[in-house]
Amino acid sequence: MKPKLFRDPVHDTIAIDQDDVGRVILALLDTREVQRLRRIRQLGLSFLVYPGAEHSRFAHSLGVLHVASTVLDRLAARFPVSDEDRLTTLCACLLHDVGHGPFSHALEAFTGVRHEVWSHGIITSPDTEVNAVLRAVDPSLPERVAARVERTEAAPSFLTDIVSSQLDADRLDYILRDGHATGVRIGAFDLERILALLDVADGHLAVHVGAQEAVEGYLLARFHMYKQVYLHKTSRTAERMLEAALRRAQELALGGAYGFGYWPGGAVGRLVRGETLAPAAFADLDDMDLWVALKRWADEADPSLAALAGGLVGRKLWKPLVVPAQNEERAGELAEGARANARVKGLDPRYAVLVDSCKDPLYKPYTGVGDKRTAIRIVDEQGRAAFIEDRSEVVKMLGQLTLRQRIVCVHPRLRGAVQRMVAGG
Repeated sequence: MKPKLFRDPVHDTIAIDQDDVGRVILALLDTREVQRLRRIRQLGLSFLVYPGAEHSRFAHSLGVLHVASTVLDRLAARFPVSDEDRLTTLCACLLHDVGHGPFSHALEAFTGVRHEVWSHGIITSPDTEVNAVLRAVDPSLPERVAARVERTEAAPSFLTDIVSSQLDADRLDYILRDGHATGVRIGAFDLERILALLDVADGHLAVHVGAQEAVEGYLLARFHMYKQVYLHKTSRTAERMLEAALRRAQELALGGAYGFGYWPGGAVGRLVRGETLAPAAFADLDDMDLWVALKRWADEADPSLAALAGGLVGRKLWKPLVVPAQNEERAGELAEGARANARVKGLDPRYAVLVDSCKDPLYKPYTGVGDKRTAIRIVDEQGRAAFIEDRSEVVKMLGQLTLRQRIVCVHPRLRGAVQRMVAGG
């Protein structure tokens, strides 16, 4: 039987063979939990900055599956794996993001529950279609897939590295995919060179020295994507606005002193109230549910909720002011000054002034202590392996850097006052 083909803007053609492994993958693709990922944007609210960033978690998950399959094929001659391990690895790669909720990381900031927790629940819960597909193959497969996603099983290290490491199939796809969608061409790197020269060293996924420059390019691409896309001040501001809107809606609903003109039903209403959801119920949520709520809340009587929701729907965003992360005192002064000005103008300072703090290490070198499993290894012509930071000045430099920033996000009515505060030192 001919393979199932998917056209993809990053990898061109993604082919899934209809053998025993492929049939399980195709069955997983048809589950409601994986199909839901079509309705969740990969980059959350970044489309407010980059109009092309409309791609979905589904497209990314399919890309990760393709990269992982290619990695296994390239290594097969020297490092063959059983059909069972191949299936477990590919299922883990396809399902690694199945627990992402609406707007991805912005929702995590509100609920305090990371998507990995939901992924585990969706994979292992007997009430999901994903679990039913895996359980039909082997009752132990759901737990094995979840363990491979979380790196908690005793599998060959290079297999877990494909799923989760600093050179995993996830990163190798999303850097290229997000760069393509946003138009940030500096997010490109030579994926084919890396895949062609893959190796295994000390049991871990590694790359031959002939691809060292390609790996450097990949890490530099990730660095620039973080600077230009993932930590963009406007999309970060929009995320904080969404979090604040949900907090305000929850506060009003639980306070009992305010009658909503609209309250979302089903899982989204229960989530915003802070109720605990079963994995299958959480897997009913997508971006559309929150957009419906935000559109209706934009007309609510509460001024804070209406301003936040309406600002997101109509792209009337709070104004971001980036403060060097090391200048904590200055950021605090600006935020307090803005809150004082908000009170004068009759705005609730808790929602008119939002602060975003973020940081990301660009590469985590192995320092001699802690976890060295995810470090990138380079193999020389004699077959000797070393961590890439010991061979590359570029990566050594990246390993010493951490991107940090703090953003004070203020209601548009406060922009002038805050700008005068900045100008006055």
